[in-house]
Amino acid sequence: MTARSHSIVWRALIAAIALSISLAGCLIAENPPSAPLPCDRALVGDWGLIEGEAILGPSGQAAADDDFTDDDERRLRIDAQCRAHLPAKYEPREVQLGVYKANGHRYLALPLADVAVLLTGKKGAQEVAGDALMAKYPHTVSLMRYQTEPGFVTLDLGNPDQLRQVVAARNARSGLSGPDAPGFLTGEGRQIARQLREHPQLFAAPDRSTLYRFKRIPPAAH
Repeated sequence: MTARSHSIVWRALIAAIALSISLAGCLIAENPPSAPLPCDRALVGDWGLIEGEAILGPSGQAAADDDFTDDDERRLRIDAQCRAHLPAKYEPREVQLGVYKANGHRYLALPLADVAVLLTGKKGAQEVAGDALMAKYPHTVSLMRYQTEPGFVTLDLGNPDQLRQVVAARNARSGLSGPDAPGFLTGEGRQIARQLREHPQLFAAPDRSTLYRFKRIPPAAH
Protein backbone atom coordinates (compact mmCIF):
# COMPACT_ATOMS: atom_id res chain seq x y z
CA MET A 1 0.00 0.00 0.00
CA THR A 2 1.42 3.41 -0.97
CA ALA A 3 1.71 6.29 1.52
CA ARG A 4 -1.04 8.13 -0.35
CA SER A 5 -3.47 5.19 -0.34
CA HIS A 6 -2.63 4.51 3.31
CA SER A 7 -3.52 8.09 4.21
CA ILE A 8 -6.86 7.74 2.41
CA VAL A 9 -7.62 4.58 4.38
CA TRP A 10 -6.77 6.35 7.61
CA ARG A 11 -9.00 9.31 6.82
CA ALA A 12 -11.87 6.99 6.06
CA LEU A 13 -11.21 5.12 9.29
CA ILE A 14 -11.10 8.21 11.46
CA ALA A 15 -14.23 9.54 9.89
CA ALA A 16 -15.71 6.27 10.95
CA ILE A 17 -14.34 6.43 14.42
CA ALA A 18 -14.52 9.87 15.46
CA LEU A 19 -15.75 9.79 13.55
CA SER A 20 -17.76 8.26 10.37
CA ILE A 21 -16.71 6.58 7.10
CA SER A 22 -19.13 8.72 5.05
CA LEU A 23 -22.30 10.67 5.63
CA ALA A 24 -24.27 7.78 4.14
CA GLY A 25 -22.42 5.13 6.11
CA CYS A 26 -23.04 6.11 9.71
CA LEU A 27 -25.91 6.83 12.06
CA ILE A 28 -27.07 10.43 11.65
CA ALA A 29 -29.53 12.29 13.88
CA GLU A 30 -30.96 15.80 13.74
CA ASN A 31 -30.00 16.38 17.38
CA PRO A 32 -28.01 14.57 20.08
CA PRO A 33 -30.20 12.33 22.28
CA SER A 34 -29.72 14.29 25.53
CA ALA A 35 -28.17 17.35 27.09
CA PRO A 36 -24.37 17.33 26.78
CA LEU A 37 -22.26 15.78 29.51
CA PRO A 38 -18.75 16.75 30.62
CA CYS A 39 -15.97 14.93 28.85
CA ASP A 40 -15.76 11.36 30.10
CA ARG A 41 -12.41 10.99 31.87
CA ALA A 42 -12.29 7.36 30.80
CA LEU A 43 -11.88 8.58 27.20
CA VAL A 44 -8.94 10.85 27.86
CA GLY A 45 -5.58 9.56 26.71
CA ASP A 46 -3.76 7.97 23.78
CA TRP A 47 -5.39 5.01 22.04
CA GLY A 48 -4.35 2.45 19.45
CA LEU A 49 -6.85 0.70 17.19
CA ILE A 50 -6.72 -3.08 17.64
CA GLU A 51 -10.02 -4.17 16.07
CA GLY A 52 -12.12 -2.75 13.25
CA GLU A 53 -13.16 -4.07 9.86
CA ALA A 54 -12.48 -0.95 7.78
CA ILE A 55 -8.77 -0.91 8.57
CA LEU A 56 -8.03 -4.50 9.56
CA GLY A 57 -9.92 -6.39 6.89
CA PRO A 58 -13.11 -8.52 6.84
CA SER A 59 -11.91 -10.80 9.62
CA GLY A 60 -11.79 -7.87 12.05
CA GLN A 61 -8.78 -9.45 13.72
CA ALA A 62 -6.30 -7.40 15.69
CA ALA A 63 -3.24 -6.15 13.87
CA ALA A 64 -0.22 -8.40 14.23
CA ASP A 65 1.95 -5.43 15.23
CA ASP A 66 0.49 -3.49 18.14
CA ASP A 67 3.63 -1.44 18.76
CA PHE A 68 2.14 1.94 17.87
CA THR A 69 4.79 4.44 16.78
CA ASP A 70 4.23 8.17 17.24
CA ASP A 71 3.07 8.65 13.63
CA ASP A 72 1.08 5.40 13.38
CA GLU A 73 -2.15 5.96 11.46
CA ARG A 74 -3.99 3.79 13.99
CA ARG A 75 -3.38 6.23 16.84
CA LEU A 76 -5.98 8.52 18.37
CA ARG A 77 -5.53 10.99 21.23
CA ILE A 78 -8.42 12.49 23.20
CA ASP A 79 -7.68 15.42 25.49
CA ALA A 80 -9.47 16.58 28.64
CA GLN A 81 -11.82 18.78 26.56
CA CYS A 82 -12.82 15.78 24.44
CA ARG A 83 -10.93 17.05 21.44
CA ALA A 84 -9.86 14.12 19.26
CA HIS A 85 -6.41 14.54 17.71
CA LEU A 86 -5.19 12.60 14.68
CA PRO A 87 -1.56 11.69 14.00
CA ALA A 88 0.44 14.41 12.28
CA LYS A 89 2.23 12.14 9.79
CA TYR A 90 -0.11 13.38 7.06
CA GLU A 91 -2.50 16.23 7.82
CA PRO A 92 -2.98 16.87 11.55
CA ARG A 93 -6.68 17.34 12.30
CA GLU A 94 -8.74 17.89 15.39
CA VAL A 95 -12.47 17.45 16.02
CA GLN A 96 -14.71 18.10 18.98
CA LEU A 97 -16.49 15.09 20.46
CA GLY A 98 -19.73 15.57 22.39
CA VAL A 99 -20.66 13.11 25.16
CA TYR A 100 -24.31 12.15 25.75
CA LYS A 101 -26.34 9.55 27.65
CA ALA A 102 -29.73 8.08 26.75
CA ASN A 103 -31.58 4.86 27.61
CA GLY A 104 -28.69 3.64 29.71
CA HIS A 105 -26.16 4.00 26.88
CA ARG A 106 -23.40 6.52 26.33
CA TYR A 107 -22.89 8.20 22.97
CA LEU A 108 -20.34 10.33 21.21
CA ALA A 109 -21.62 12.88 18.72
CA LEU A 110 -19.67 14.55 15.95
CA PRO A 111 -21.08 17.55 14.01
CA LEU A 112 -21.34 16.85 10.30
CA ALA A 113 -19.00 19.75 9.54
CA ASP A 114 -16.31 17.94 11.56
CA VAL A 115 -17.07 14.68 9.75
CA ALA A 116 -16.54 16.53 6.48
CA VAL A 117 -13.27 18.03 7.74
CA LEU A 118 -12.01 14.54 8.53
CA LEU A 119 -12.92 13.32 5.08
CA THR A 120 -12.02 16.20 2.79
CA GLY A 121 -10.67 19.06 4.87
CA LYS A 122 -11.97 22.62 4.89
CA LYS A 123 -13.55 22.21 1.47
CA GLY A 124 -15.81 19.49 2.86
CA ALA A 125 -16.85 21.69 5.78
CA GLN A 126 -17.72 24.48 3.36
CA GLU A 127 -19.86 22.10 1.30
CA VAL A 128 -21.75 21.01 4.42
CA ALA A 129 -22.26 24.64 5.44
CA GLY A 130 -23.64 25.43 1.99
CA ASP A 131 -25.95 22.41 1.77
CA ALA A 132 -29.64 23.38 1.83
CA LEU A 133 -30.74 20.31 3.79
CA MET A 134 -28.03 20.81 6.40
CA ALA A 135 -29.00 24.48 6.69
CA LYS A 136 -32.50 23.29 7.59
CA TYR A 137 -31.08 20.89 10.20
CA PRO A 138 -28.07 22.78 11.62
CA HIS A 139 -27.54 20.60 14.70
CA THR A 140 -27.29 17.29 12.84
CA VAL A 141 -24.65 14.92 14.20
CA SER A 142 -23.10 11.53 13.61
CA LEU A 143 -23.85 9.33 16.63
CA MET A 144 -21.63 6.58 17.98
CA ARG A 145 -22.39 4.41 21.00
CA TYR A 146 -19.38 3.70 23.19
CA GLN A 147 -18.31 1.57 26.11
CA THR A 148 -15.22 1.83 28.29
CA GLU A 149 -13.42 -0.70 30.44
CA PRO A 150 -10.01 -0.44 32.10
CA GLY A 151 -7.54 0.12 29.30
CA PHE A 152 -10.04 -0.18 26.41
CA VAL A 153 -12.68 1.80 24.50
CA THR A 154 -15.16 0.26 22.05
CA LEU A 155 -17.10 2.37 19.54
CA ASP A 156 -20.22 1.18 17.73
CA LEU A 157 -20.89 3.23 14.61
CA GLY A 158 -24.49 2.09 14.26
CA ASN A 159 -26.15 0.15 11.46
CA PRO A 160 -26.73 2.36 8.37
CA ASP A 161 -28.84 -0.32 6.65
CA GLN A 162 -31.25 -0.39 9.57
CA LEU A 163 -31.26 3.42 9.67
CA ARG A 164 -32.33 3.53 6.02
CA GLN A 165 -35.18 1.11 6.72
CA VAL A 166 -36.39 3.07 9.76
CA VAL A 167 -36.21 6.36 7.87
CA ALA A 168 -37.91 4.97 4.77
CA ALA A 169 -40.83 3.69 6.85
CA ARG A 170 -41.12 7.06 8.62
CA ASN A 171 -41.00 9.03 5.37
CA ALA A 172 -43.62 6.76 3.81
CA ARG A 173 -45.96 7.33 6.76
CA SER A 174 -45.40 11.07 6.50
CA GLY A 175 -45.73 11.22 2.73
CA LEU A 176 -42.21 12.61 2.34
CA SER A 177 -40.12 11.98 -0.75
CA GLY A 178 -37.39 13.55 -2.84
CA PRO A 179 -34.69 15.95 -1.63
CA ASP A 180 -36.92 17.34 1.12
CA ALA A 181 -37.07 13.96 2.85
CA PRO A 182 -34.20 13.76 5.36
CA GLY A 183 -32.36 10.44 5.37
CA PHE A 184 -31.68 10.48 9.11
CA LEU A 185 -33.42 10.47 12.48
CA THR A 186 -35.32 13.70 13.07
CA GLY A 187 -36.70 15.44 16.14
CA GLU A 188 -35.57 17.06 19.36
CA GLY A 189 -33.25 15.27 21.77
CA ARG A 190 -36.03 13.43 23.61
CA GLN A 191 -37.50 12.25 20.32
CA ILE A 192 -34.11 11.00 19.15
CA ALA A 193 -33.67 9.11 22.44
CA ARG A 194 -37.12 7.57 22.03
CA GLN A 195 -36.35 6.43 18.48
CA LEU A 196 -33.09 4.86 19.63
CA ARG A 197 -35.03 3.01 22.34
CA GLU A 198 -37.79 1.90 19.97
CA HIS A 199 -35.36 0.74 17.27
CA PRO A 200 -32.56 -1.18 19.01
CA GLN A 201 -31.60 -2.61 15.62
CA LEU A 202 -29.97 0.76 14.86
CA PHE A 203 -27.03 -0.41 16.96
CA ALA A 204 -27.36 -4.13 16.30
CA ALA A 205 -24.23 -5.55 14.70
CA PRO A 206 -24.08 -9.31 15.43
CA ASP A 207 -21.08 -9.70 13.11
CA ARG A 208 -19.23 -6.85 14.87
CA SER A 209 -18.79 -5.12 11.52
CA THR A 210 -19.51 -1.68 12.99
CA LEU A 211 -17.36 -2.05 16.11
CA TYR A 212 -13.97 -0.42 16.63
CA ARG A 213 -11.89 -1.33 19.67
CA PHE A 214 -8.96 0.67 21.04
CA LYS A 215 -6.46 -0.06 23.76
CA ARG A 216 -4.70 2.53 25.90
CA ILE A 217 -1.12 3.12 24.74
CA PRO A 218 1.81 5.32 25.86
CA PRO A 219 1.51 8.99 24.87
CA ALA A 220 3.10 10.05 21.61
CA ALA A 221 5.86 12.62 21.53
CA HIS A 222 4.17 15.92 20.74
